[in-house]
Amino acid sequence: MSQPNSIHMGHGQMVDIVARGADQWDLVFSEDGKPSYQAPPLADIKVEAIDGDGVVHPLAVSKGGTADTVLASGRVGGAYRARVMVMHGDHFHTRESLLPGKSAVAAKTGANGGAMIRFSSATVEARLIAADTFEIQFASAAAPTPENVVMQAIGPKAEDYQIRNLATRAGDKPGTLIASGKIKDAAYLRLTLKSGGTGEVRSVPVVR
Repeated sequence: MSQPNSIHMGHGQMVDIVARGADQWDLVFSEDGKPSYQAPPLADIKVEAIDGDGVVHPLAVSKGGTADTVLASGRVGGAYRARVMVMHGDHFHTRESLLPGKSAVAAKTGANGGAMIRFSSATVEARLIAADTFEIQFASAAAPTPENVVMQAIGPKAEDYQIRNLATRAGDKPGTLIASGKIKDAAYLRLTLKSGGTGEVRSVPVVR
């Protein structure tokens, strides 16, 4: 049975996240009217914990104690939001939500009034300069190439499941990139900086 804070994955499928120890969550899958609901195969599920600094921690998924449950293990301490991805047909449905009992964190604001984002190798400020456009300012003089930056705008409610991919291009000023697309009422932004075969990901509140 789904709860008031259930994550709506689409097609009637719900997920409830339940804390289990210091480094684990139970993900309980359900669908109203189906008391013997089965969790999807492990290969069809991806889970991330998002902490108060915006750091995104991928979690390992394993079999749970019941047929409707899977176990997500990793750095869940300090997390206040989660991203859950479940394969539906030939594509993943992606949702993000506050964790039960957690409150939204205040945005960290940069010198230009945008959202401050700290990576291990860079400090970035993402500022709305139009209803559909972010300017991404890098503290260093050089910005990465647009191909090495992925940005998403994330809607405010899990049930709206609005994960919106933005297009990036070189900025008009040194050390900047431009990301544009369906931003609208986005409450969070997700920024990935890629280097070689790896990527560092942050997810922070949008400053308006």
